[in-house]
Amino acid sequence: MHQKSSAYLLSLALALPCVAQSQTPSHPVVQWGLSAGVNQYKEPNLMELQGPEVGLHARAYNFNAMPQLHLEGDVFFGKQRYTSNSTGSMNGVHNIETRWRALMPVFANTANQHGLYAGLGLHTLWNDLRGTSSTGSGGYERSATQLWLPVRWVSNFWELEAGVLVYGRHTSKLSQANTSPPSADVVNTQKKGAYLQGQLNLQMDARHTLSPYVRYTGLGDSDVVSNAYEPASKRWQAGVAWQFTTP
Repeated sequence: MHQKSSAYLLSLALALPCVAQSQTPSHPVVQWGLSAGVNQYKEPNLMELQGPEVGLHARAYNFNAMPQLHLEGDVFFGKQRYTSNSTGSMNGVHNIETRWRALMPVFANTANQHGLYAGLGLHTLWNDLRGTSSTGSGGYERSATQLWLPVRWVSNFWELEAGVLVYGRHTSKLSQANTSPPSADVVNTQKKGAYLQGQLNLQMDARHTLSPYVRYTGLGDSDVVSNAYEPASKRWQAGVAWQFTTP
């Protein structure tokens, strides 16, 4: 992880000259978005969550102090079906995911919001599996907070983004399940993971864009705490976002 972080910090250092360029005062540009798609989460041979989701999105850049800094946020709301060979099924599982990013261009001569960007990302996840499955098994809440290193390439019509996990903290509220004897809540650490997202930007007019996207996220096994661990997982998300810009 040290080599991964060192190389990444070097790329961020290359972006610092962008900040020093003199700029005339200007107003920030804000891009809003609404999306609809599907979310499929799998822990191979253990369980699956799948269902629709809607998203709210925001991007802001062209700040006076740091005009090439991009601040971004995404919030997804999902309602999923849980299935497992060992614990049955459950409908109406709520899922909330957030992503927050700060990105800067890697090269000082980047113009028109195109080129290579790098920065830091913070993701959060929450699943509400409380209730009883079709086999009588009790569910519980799951949540996670993750720090990522994202890199993005932007061209006229498409964006390609990849990220590497630095650190993740996953909480399983096992005390909510109807086990006997009662289980204690567990907090696990995750340090292996990556994601890749592709997005096509179809310009409708000067302010509106339609953007189909697909995203894959893979996480490795967590550490073991009290004989419990968070298994490796795979997540696919696909949908389309409508984005509009305010000057």
